[in-house]
Amino acid sequence: MNISVKDIAKIMSEMAPARLAEDWDNVGLQVGRNEKEVRVILCALDFSAEVLEQATQLHADIIVTHHPAIFRGIKQLTDLDWRTALLLEASRKDIAVYSAHTNLDSVAGGVNDVLANLLELTNVEGFSEEDTLQGIGRIGALKEATDLDAFAEKVKRVLKLQHVTVVPAGRKVHKVAVCGGSGMDFLDYAVQAGADTYVTGDVKYHDAQDAQGKHINLIDATHQATELPVINELADRLALRLSREGYTAKVLVAKETKLMQII
Repeated sequence: MNISVKDIAKIMSEMAPARLAEDWDNVGLQVGRNEKEVRVILCALDFSAEVLEQATQLHADIIVTHHPAIFRGIKQLTDLDWRTALLLEASRKDIAVYSAHTNLDSVAGGVNDVLANLLELTNVEGFSEEDTLQGIGRIGALKEATDLDAFAEKVKRVLKLQHVTVVPAGRKVHKVAVCGGSGMDFLDYAVQAGADTYVTGDVKYHDAQDAQGKHINLIDATHQATELPVINELADRLALRLSREGYTAKVLVAKETKLMQII
């Protein structure tokens, strides 16, 4: 059975409802014609030149990303800026783009549940004000307490990183909070939830000082690496949903180069 861009957007909105997105976010269909038939879907973390090239080679009809293709307001749609140039190129090639951002962070089974599962946390809960599994961030416990160095090695291994940045607060690691991407705005939620360790990305110097002052270990596992694992999960769930409903579209996963590398 054939499926359209509009149908993909509807399914995605059910998998990661827009109501869960932060007010400042931009989620949903960003580029494309609603009635276009979809035979190939490419899932990716970012809408980038690398991903658009793969979409072209794979004859993808729509790219489903985590980070929005259009985030801040656009005043000119020209090829003078690399972001809008990519949008123009996608439009020219009739490749639609759909983005699920903070709604995919917050939804049960999304970015943070995948991250918590990779780190083998048990009794996972949300640490938002609502304390549900539909809110930013997760907190859970390791089966056995360990020291920070050993846990940092585990983070590196499961996220396939050469290094992580560690801010020690002199505590054993047992109750761990996670927030994929840029999660330092939610540090106080992790502290209030009783976490001894917080795993996130985009940690700045004064963020590290704040965490140490609040006696919580901090691990910066990078923005990209803490979010990339959800893409395979998203693709699997989307493929299963389409198959169950009788659609024949293929779901593929883009190969994305690490943006920041150690030299």
